Amino acid sequence: MCLSLYLAAPQELPVIAWDETKPAFHVIHLPKNAESVRKHFRSNYIYYAGSAQGCSCAFNYEHEYDSIVELRNYLRNALLCVEQVEMFACQAGTEERSRKHAVITSPEGIALPEFLFRDGQHVLIRPGKDAWRASEAEKCLRQVTQSGPMSKNRRARLSTAKPAALTPLFVGTS
Repeated sequence: MCLSLYLAAPQELPVIAWDETKPAFHVIHLPKNAESVRKHFRSNYIYYAGSAQGCSCAFNYEHEYDSIVELRNYLRNALLCVEQVEMFACQAGTEERSRKHAVITSPEGIALPEFLFRDGQHVLIRPGKDAWRASEAEKCLRQVTQSGPMSKNRRARLSTAKPAALTPLFVGTS
């Protein structure tokens, strides 16, 4: 039986369509036949994540290949906009069963060879302690994607704010 891996977030995440002619990593909206998985999440935006094989099995046994690396990178990018991403792993067709395991890790943690998604496992993904610090642009992106409409006072403060100083990424000597 194949592994199914679901993701959930408090706001919409990017969708990466499945293409049978070019199988690859994909993240799609929750399929109707898997609605029962909702009970495992606090967040309303739920997705299915699959590998080039179509299912989620490769995330467990192809740690040296693209599948888990693409999932890790997807989660890193998602964490720029949300504080955490919930995941639930189960055998296909058993989404309604109770949770058996729970773990908290980071995108980097799921990419380690010793990490395996287990049947009935709830995984909470948070930025790791070794995660890159958010740049000013990433902080801005997070603010924009999480904020509602801007008040007049906030717009006025932003328009009169001093521009950020540019810091060179590389300082070399000649």
